[in-house]
Amino acid sequence: MATLNFLTGNSGKLAEAQTLLGPLGWEIQSFEVDGKVPDVIEPQSDNLTTVALAKIAQGVELLASQGRLGESLLVEDSGLFIDALPEFPGVYSAHILESIGCDGILRLLDDERTAYFLTVAALWTGEAVEVFVGRCDGSISAEIRGDGGFGYDPIFIPDESQDGRTFAEMTNEGKSTFSHRGRALSALFDYLNVDGA
Repeated sequence: MATLNFLTGNSGKLAEAQTLLGPLGWEIQSFEVDGKVPDVIEPQSDNLTTVALAKIAQGVELLASQGRLGESLLVEDSGLFIDALPEFPGVYSAHILESIGCDGILRLLDDERTAYFLTVAALWTGEAVEVFVGRCDGSISAEIRGDGGFGYDPIFIPDESQDGRTFAEMTNEGKSTFSHRGRALSALFDYLNVDGA
């Protein structure tokens, strides 16, 4: 089984990647240096791709400093984009969630509730960087629902949800079939499969 290092301090993101890629023959492990996930500096940018590329560049430097440059490394940056609040929370999704939470987002909205999640995954193959994008369209629920997932999952209803469930009301497996992260990682898997990496 091939191993893929995932540079993230978010256990939910790690679990999602393991759920999606594990059954496909990939062991997803947290990337650690001296037993802990290293901090990376997130650039001030309104573009997820710019953020992901900055993070992968720092990750590759860390691999090189550890004599592990030939190993693969994954970083990912995601954002929730709400149509009624242009570009918000967007690249600042983690900060906004920490500041006002899902309750705060609900208080900002009226009738217009369409939204989408976007994920940009950057992969260091051991030789080069490849970028994969996943998008999931949906809407913001009127209330917080569900105990699963993380982040904005309790208020996001994907369009593919036949019964109007939020991501937080789904299993990891169910969510991964059409989530933004699931789509980006599926594209990454297809690339790895074709490339034979």
